[in-house]
Amino acid sequence: MIQERVWTRVGAPAVSRTPASREDSIHKHEILRLLERAANDDGFVAQMTYRGDEALRGYCLSAQEKAALLSGDIVWTEARIGKLTLCQST
Repeated sequence: MIQERVWTRVGAPAVSRTPASREDSIHKHEILRLLERAANDDGFVAQMTYRGDEALRGYCLSAQEKAALLSGDIVWTEARIGKLTLCQST
């Protein structure tokens, strides 16, 4: 697979940023799927609260994504997937 690198300048050093990949799209879908389930399943929310790693076992997520979801980091989540609905952010 050929990947194009895009160079942007942030502050003093130049930073390399790879355009969104198929993997990013899969993770976005997984995050949205998890948020929808959490919005409609109180038992799942409890499982995330007390046994987070076990609750997220069936989802294709990075460690950073899991940490953000389990800690309720809405700012990080919205920066990656866009504005959440009220139901999703709950």
